[in-house]
Amino acid sequence: MPWRRPKEMNKQPKVLGKFVEVSKDTMRRTGKLFVFFMGAEFCPYCAAERWPIVRSLQKFGQWDGLKQTISAARDEPYLNLPTYDFTKATYTSPHIDFVAREIKDREFKPLQKPLKTEEKLLHKFNPKKEIPFLLIGGRFAQIGSGFTPKIFIGHTFRQTETELKKVESEIRKTIDDEANIISALLCVSGLPPELCKEAGTAGLVAQVNAKLT
Repeated sequence: MPWRRPKEMNKQPKVLGKFVEVSKDTMRRTGKLFVFFMGAEFCPYCAAERWPIVRSLQKFGQWDGLKQTISAARDEPYLNLPTYDFTKATYTSPHIDFVAREIKDREFKPLQKPLKTEEKLLHKFNPKKEIPFLLIGGRFAQIGSGFTPKIFIGHTFRQTETELKKVESEIRKTIDDEANIISALLCVSGLPPELCKEAGTAGLVAQVNAKLT
């Protein structure tokens, strides 16, 4: 089930990468920036976007229970792509409250259902419930992956992890570029300034702030 970008989001100017600003108001939960991801285990675009999500959020907190999985073996434009399994993973951070919902498994069967409060967010920011959907701090949203899943073709999970350790790797550069975008938008949404001084993030933060002023 390939995703299609909604027309209403297409009309909004991109603030960074493929993210658009959907609200001027920051969304917090228990005092932390709220980050919401909706995907499905069969979806190759979701498989791609999980890598930079993990890469970015590990800078600001700790993952536990992250396991590996692969996308669907049929009926998708890219098959058996390596990715993370968010269904039983937990993320702990003093600054970010991250929630992931995987609505179907890799066999296209129902898996997790968004809560009523999350359904309200979807109705407001993603009424067609297209995936993958990433909402950062209630301010910035992206439907679809920020890059093509094609880069993972022929790679296992372990091979992808190895590529992430190589400075000149295309996979590493692609994932890090998207991870830096996510980090920058978290910073613009209200992370403490001292967490946003990393070279790959600081310049993007300035770029976003310039666009929004």
